[in-house]
Amino acid sequence: MRKNIFVLLILISLFLFFPSSTPAFTNGYVAFGGGGGGDTNSAHMRLEIGGFTTNKSPNFLLGIGFPFTLGRDETPSDMAEYPVPHWDFTSLGKRYKGEEVGLYGKFGLEVGKRSGLFVLVYAGGTWGKEIELAQSNITRWHYQESETTKTYGLIGGGIGYYPRHINLCLQLAFDNRMGVNALIGFSW
Repeated sequence: MRKNIFVLLILISLFLFFPSSTPAFTNGYVAFGGGGGGDTNSAHMRLEIGGFTTNKSPNFLLGIGFPFTLGRDETPSDMAEYPVPHWDFTSLGKRYKGEEVGLYGKFGLEVGKRSGLFVLVYAGGTWGKEIELAQSNITRWHYQESETTKTYGLIGGGIGYYPRHINLCLQLAFDNRMGVNALIGFSW
């Protein structure tokens, strides 16, 4: 587990360092937004940072994003986080526990020359916990029979507008895991 966290931190550091230090990127951006739908069936928010060129042919964009769900938890408030201590219980099936978080990389190409309109594609993954929920037939209390951390693939696309005359960025996209999302931010 520590090895995975270490690798993830290295990747994030590279994505943060690369756009800000490379002369090929003449502009950077930060965007924040959210949406809903997709396989999570819950609302979500996301933060994205990156850079894009304005003097190349064609211009391109590279970014990294961090999505997270809001209200995904399906566990009852009275749940004990251990298995039922006796044999007389009813399984209530699988439930989501806590929120789902993720990481993705984004690539975009400008449509037309100096239009500021980018076609975007992105891919990454999200992670969330899933439990097997049970209820005691004797006390009616809820118990967590088991817990697993699930990894889900994330793939999506959309459009982004980065006008040259104002420091604004707008994005509209869709992905399989989080559904429709809209972001607004500023560029420099």
